[in-house]
Amino acid sequence: MTYAPHRSAPARETRRAPARRVLSHEDGADTQRRRARAWIAGGMVTSAALVAFGVWAVATTPATVVVTVADPGGAVPDGFGFDVTGLRCGVPSIGPEGQEQKAAGQFCLLDLKVTNNGGEPELFDSGAQRVHDTNGVAYAVADEAAEFLNDGSPSLLSEVEPGETVNGVLPFDVPSDVQLREAMLTSEVSTPGVRVLLPDPR
Repeated sequence: MTYAPHRSAPARETRRAPARRVLSHEDGADTQRRRARAWIAGGMVTSAALVAFGVWAVATTPATVVVTVADPGGAVPDGFGFDVTGLRCGVPSIGPEGQEQKAAGQFCLLDLKVTNNGGEPELFDSGAQRVHDTNGVAYAVADEAAEFLNDGSPSLLSEVEPGETVNGVLPFDVPSDVQLREAMLTSEVSTPGVRVLLPDPR
């Protein structure tokens, strides 16, 4: 009988898991500082963008001049002069029978004198004119009704010669329960305007 000495099995190599780095108090503080710097930088960029937008908005907003009915002749430089002579509200429809334009609420009619203070014939842009109620809501001219009201000669909707003054009426379709406070009158949308405080309607 042959005796074979007992041999132990070769030892297996064991892989040790990489040691985990334990974050120290200083590491956590560094992370918080980095995050804080990122928030501050983002806030500065946002603030700069808002400031730039504000400067652009101010630079591109047309200037306005405030006049009252008691101070007629408010004028856009080298453009039209405006004189509001009256305001009538509560009109239900405008135009001849069978063709009348009916108001969704009521028509308020702005009686207006327009003078061309420039050196060239100019077309008064009725579509650029607005009235505002006491809540600041703006209303545009009712174009079709304006054609019925300004069909004479000379007409507010026709070209106005230099130095010429034309009388006309601008109709605005507004809710029945609103009160108009002011009108914004201008030569055209892109030019400075005149803000006219309106009288009580007749």
